[in-house]
Amino acid sequence: MERFTIIEIGSTNTKAYLYEKGEVKSIGFKTIEFKNHYKKNNKIDEEDKSLLFEFINGLNESTCFVYGTSIFRNLKETEAEEWIKEFKEKTGFDFQIVTPDMENEFTVYGAISNTNYQGKVAVMIGGGGSTELSIVEDGKIIEKANSSFGAMDTTDMFPDLREDIATSNYEEMIAKTKELVNIPKNKANILILAGGDYIYFYEELNYPTSKNKFCDNPLQPYCLDIETMDKCDKDFFYKVSLEEICKRTNNDGWWRGARGMRLCVKSLVDILEVQYIIPTRISMVYGIVEKLKNQ
Repeated sequence: MERFTIIEIGSTNTKAYLYEKGEVKSIGFKTIEFKNHYKKNNKIDEEDKSLLFEFINGLNESTCFVYGTSIFRNLKETEAEEWIKEFKEKTGFDFQIVTPDMENEFTVYGAISNTNYQGKVAVMIGGGGSTELSIVEDGKIIEKANSSFGAMDTTDMFPDLREDIATSNYEEMIAKTKELVNIPKNKANILILAGGDYIYFYEELNYPTSKNKFCDNPLQPYCLDIETMDKCDKDFFYKVSLEEICKRTNNDGWWRGARGMRLCVKSLVDILEVQYIIPTRISMVYGIVEKLKNQ
């Protein structure tokens, strides 16, 4: 196929991509808090459904492949069947629920293709309701450590992370988050952040990133040492106004979960003994494209 759209629906964010003429580009983004509202109502929220159907139908694309992660994996069998049927009726497209292993493999492909990283590299796929981790060596996944928690879970534990300035103790939050992590056996010097728009985060907050010295890839232009990350993260928790950045970016839902995601990142950094962070915009879409374009 020469042209098609891929839609990735997570616990918090829905992203649409267009593949055409050998290139992948983002064509839409919507924050819909499926997991938070599911936990409150014990079912997929009707307003969330409406927002999703409106977003997808508004793309006006005829060939779409739709993938659901995280919260959709936890649906009961009958509930999943009803959701897939309703989704088809409302959009005309099939809905595929992606397993953690599938998401890992699709995303890792995009994170390590066209790179020349040496030694063991970790790839973190951070989401609102799950955290997938792969350890890669010589271009192959040698270990997976998936955890059924994400940014929304950490903000549920520490609700002040959604407020203008955080008040919970930083070290206590990190220690509590580490208790939720499925700890891998391997260590890694480099942690690639994938599955979300981490470059957007670092650029909007003006983190002092450096040129990626480990590989020359336009999808991975920056790197950041851990000492700098720690200092800037603490500023983001206790000095940066969340109200100001939400208003400035007009992206309230995304930023309300951002501090929770920083706890997930920091926890894995400590456990893996990471020295450098590589933020990316890479998601599983790049692996999916490779699968679909030859069909």
